Amino acid sequence: AALPLKAAELQFAESVPDGTVYGSTLAARPQAVWTDMISASSKTLDIEQFYVADQAGEALEPVLAAVKAAAGRGVKVRLVVDSKMMGETAKALPALKAAGVDARVVDFKKAGGGVQHSKFFVVDGREVYVGSQNFDWRSLKHIHEVGLRIKSARAAADFSLLFEGDWALAGGAEPRRMFPKKGKASVTAANPEKASLNGGEVTYSLAFSPEPFIPKGADSEIHELLKALKAAKKSVDGQVMTYSLMEHGSKRWAELDAALRNAAARGVKVRLVFADWAMGGKADRDIKALSKTDNISVKISSLPQHESGFVPFARVEHCKYMVIDGEVSYVTTNNWGPGYFLTTRGAAVFMRGRAAAEALEDVFNRTWDGPYALPVDPLKEYQPVKRS
Repeated sequence: AALPLKAAELQFAESVPDGTVYGSTLAARPQAVWTDMISASSKTLDIEQFYVADQAGEALEPVLAAVKAAAGRGVKVRLVVDSKMMGETAKALPALKAAGVDARVVDFKKAGGGVQHSKFFVVDGREVYVGSQNFDWRSLKHIHEVGLRIKSARAAADFSLLFEGDWALAGGAEPRRMFPKKGKASVTAANPEKASLNGGEVTYSLAFSPEPFIPKGADSEIHELLKALKAAKKSVDGQVMTYSLMEHGSKRWAELDAALRNAAARGVKVRLVFADWAMGGKADRDIKALSKTDNISVKISSLPQHESGFVPFARVEHCKYMVIDGEVSYVTTNNWGPGYFLTTRGAAVFMRGRAAAEALEDVFNRTWDGPYALPVDPLKEYQPVKRS
């Protein structure tokens, strides 16, 4: 007889930049989670990433070794990466292909106008990892990130639908024919799944971006995010790398900005942390304007350089999450700007329940009250941060 399906289980994984005071005790560390998941694969492993960046002797090496070992023991391993970052991915791809990994490059710009920016993988149709972490050694050692392990066949089925669509797109399929005819997303706001998290019970649902490129029946991420903000009563705590309104097409896109301002106008206390990478450029103006709003407090976080010296494209806040009223939580692969929600491939998880909110609030409070985040100064002329 078939074994009864185990209840779904969620686990947070926080990347803690080496040498910082960060590290919630309510979250695991991603390298251990990834190697555990990948090493346990026996049939299929579908990986969708913005890019792959490996360095000898660094934190991604054991993860890629586990991927190669999976292919070596007969697991069907497929990898989709975006064309925009091939300069980086091209260095790691030959060894993966030689190990038996079937890889495709998707030009999401050609299809949707943005990039394939989601970061997830599906193991044996039974569990998923999704979050802000790229397949990059720096994402495991030098960047602050948050993701989720979801042990659930239902979640795995929904992410598999997404993967199959992008795999087909990367193989040359027409966008309107990218998703299989059969198959409909099942973990939605209308039909959430119960799950355990840190000993508590929560419910969660999935949502994807951009709207024209999501599986049948799936929720739209921006729609669910705006809905959650509209229902906020007391507090909104959020952290993301960049935030902008920016022109989209012929008009200025301000839906998210308006939702945050409307919440603040209702008396909701809004606290937001953005990365120093967002300052000194086009997003600067939108962040400063938001910070001048009553009930909205904004901090900019600058992580210290590593003791070993300068690490390019690292030492940055790259988490993307929000907690509303200590009850509703949201983790995504998207930064908060129009291009991400409207033209770019992204994936998000919405959760209800104290256990999820508590864990993310712990991550947030350590950032907000920590030594790296300072209130944004609307009068200061911020200089762009040296990244490379």
